[in-house]
Amino acid sequence: MQGKLPIVLSIFLLSANLWGVSLDELIQSGLRNNSLVKKTDLQIRLMEAKQAEGKAKKFGEIDIVGSYTHYNLPRTLAPIVPSSLSPTSSVDTTQDLFTTGVQYSVPLFTGGALEQQVKIDNIATQMSHSKKRLSKEELIYNIRSLYLSALSLQELQSSQELYVQALEDLKENISYGVTLGKRAKIELLKANNDLIKSMGDVAKTRSSLEMIKGTLEATTHYDAIDSFEPLNIGMNTSANPSLSEINMDDLERFRVQDLEIEKGDKMINKVKASKRPQVALNAYGGYNYDIDKLDPFEREKLWQVAINLKWNVEDFGATSARVQQAKIARLQAITQKEATSEGFKKLFAKAKNEIDTALANYQTTQSQHALLQESENIENARYDAGVATLNDLLLAKSKTQLASSQMIQNRYAYQNGLFYLDYLLEQGVGSISSNVETQY
Repeated sequence: MQGKLPIVLSIFLLSANLWGVSLDELIQSGLRNNSLVKKTDLQIRLMEAKQAEGKAKKFGEIDIVGSYTHYNLPRTLAPIVPSSLSPTSSVDTTQDLFTTGVQYSVPLFTGGALEQQVKIDNIATQMSHSKKRLSKEELIYNIRSLYLSALSLQELQSSQELYVQALEDLKENISYGVTLGKRAKIELLKANNDLIKSMGDVAKTRSSLEMIKGTLEATTHYDAIDSFEPLNIGMNTSANPSLSEINMDDLERFRVQDLEIEKGDKMINKVKASKRPQVALNAYGGYNYDIDKLDPFEREKLWQVAINLKWNVEDFGATSARVQQAKIARLQAITQKEATSEGFKKLFAKAKNEIDTALANYQTTQSQHALLQESENIENARYDAGVATLNDLLLAKSKTQLASSQMIQNRYAYQNGLFYLDYLLEQGVGSISSNVETQY
């Protein structure tokens, strides 16, 4: 039993890697490592930091302050008050004044500007989350589309290689016939010419497949892709939703536009708030030191509390201009939502049409392929019987091969249309088997 264990393990590992990398693996790798997703994650963190900054501003700030000043004439350590003007009182003075203290400043009333900024930052954070979802949807579709292209080329290459093998068999039979004097040498040259052309087609397909692999590796940061696990594509009549069944307001792309409009409203309110009275509280406590006398320091304790009022009564139209700019930005957001809606409807109609067209083309080509396969078998029998030319046989084979290639292309075009519809309806992220977080 122990001797059989390595063999069993080898068979298991071989079967696990039989189909190569899966689509789900590549998507998860892309969501973890792609720079576009990382960029949106960083944007969310940036907006969350700005949001925290805006909230903190409501509580003001505490500063430790200090200064050193040298005067050409002595200055008092503290402001002169009536008691210090008494004949018996003395006033401490110095030419080198050093101060230390603690200062607290807090806005008491900003006309709503600070509150509006907090709301704006919150909206910006929500927009960042929506844009992250859209970035993921776009990345997933790009990976899916590339994966389908790779599968199509991989399947096409296999079909072409089978066709090459069939031509090699035909060439071998013709060569044998030439040796026996039953076939003309020109037939061997024609068969060899088609064989060389078909081998060139295989090389081109292989090159295109390698390019797709490289693009997928760069997009997903997957180490190395050898082959691709096939997908089960059901060529059935499409049961996708119609445009009337879709609530576009539920889609993130439209939610971003709604948030942009809401942000415009808050910007208008923030600008208008600057015309209202601005009230702030400032408090200070500290000491003034006489450093002319090094030992000991003479000092005076000082503290003060002040409430400051600022009310802009006239700025000669500057605020009105800023309000107008904010209103225009809001109108631009409304116009952009309308443009997004128009573009979405066009893309949705195009996707549905491409799905239906690919399905119809596949069904047509499938029927043609069956007939062409039968015609090829007949031409092959007629050629063996000497009643058909080699050109007739090669033409039949090439038509069958062309139909086979078109079937492959139409099948994957159909699936790509479904994936694009998922992208438009933002259903790609929900179809991933596990939640993947970006790694830094």
